[in-house]
Amino acid sequence: MESYRYLFDIALILLGTKLFGIFSKKLRMPAVVGALVAGIVLGPAMLNLVEPNTIITALSELGVIVIMFSAGLETSITDLRRAGFKAFIIALLGVIVPLIVGFIIGMFYNTGPKAWIENLFIGVIFTATSVGITVETLKEMHCMATESGNTILAAAVIDDVLGIICLTLVTGMADSSVNIGVVMLKILGFLVFAVVVGIVMHKFFAWWFAHDNNNGLQRYSIISFAFALIMAWASEYFFGVADITGAFVAGLIISGTKQCSYVTRRINTMSYMLISPIFFASIGLKLEPFQFSWGLIELILVLCIG
Repeated sequence: MESYRYLFDIALILLGTKLFGIFSKKLRMPAVVGALVAGIVLGPAMLNLVEPNTIITALSELGVIVIMFSAGLETSITDLRRAGFKAFIIALLGVIVPLIVGFIIGMFYNTGPKAWIENLFIGVIFTATSVGITVETLKEMHCMATESGNTILAAAVIDDVLGIICLTLVTGMADSSVNIGVVMLKILGFLVFAVVVGIVMHKFFAWWFAHDNNNGLQRYSIISFAFALIMAWASEYFFGVADITGAFVAGLIISGTKQCSYVTRRINTMSYMLISPIFFASIGLKLEPFQFSWGLIELILVLCIG
């Protein structure tokens, strides 16, 4: 009977994220904050009622893909292009500033002839952002379709790519077996791949949605979601780019087509009912403060104060 434990775990996650989400809204905070707290409360950090397992991990990975696909569906390519330069500057600063701050903080903890490379790793870690949390917060604030929302979203996606480049460069400094040139070519290849596939598949979806006389609404959402999963897999498998970036590109490709609003509603229903709560709660489930070293606790306190 232990094999069915995951059903009870998922039920606890759904109830917990909803209850804490309602409470966080009463405090005028996004419901996603409550979902994160629910994971901490239910997980090993506090009550230890739910432990991370393969099913929850798989669903949480699927959850962030769904969130980013939905974000792409609700984003206008024209508005995103208009926000391109501003988004790039924001993303660039969002990488450079945390990188410098992280390096400086690391200098107080790591000393020695090769400590600089470890400090760089700390800085690179600080450049990482959670695009999924950003998207969910923008949705709750009804800012996805605004100029500010498009700029923030574009900056978050660009930040991910820049973060991969930084991590590759620092890893290459520490490990000579890492081929920086190959990684850069893969990222460039992904950009070309995204543009080519985007043009072709956007025309296909636009033509299909406009000329399908059978009005097969269910097939629209199923095939669109399958396409998002394929794009997510391809971006990670072939180019080493985060799968969420591929899912976001898939959403952009379908956005603006005739049946986009229908697909968006169906994807949002799936996301809200099951996938998203598990993803956000899983972040809290991974927190195990009793395993923190004193050095790590000091670092966390410095970050919170800063």
